[in-house]
Amino acid sequence: MEHEEQSEKLSRELERLDEHSDEVGERIDEARRDWEAKEKDPTIPGAQPDQAEEEESLPGVAADEETLSEEGGP
Repeated sequence: MEHEEQSEKLSRELERLDEHSDEVGERIDEARRDWEAKEKDPTIPGAQPDQAEEEESLPGVAADEETLSEEGGP
């Protein structure tokens, strides 16, 4: 009987965590849509990237394949 109770308890916990995961995913999607809308709105200070500054490249992060081949990267 103890194993069945433990199994039921874990099943309820799994269901609760699945629901929470879905809620978090929805909040992330909502925040992403909000940020993308703000990036397109020129009246929101700081939301648009500064066109005068070049982006600083970090090794291995969103690396351009052409740049990698020129620099001999992985």
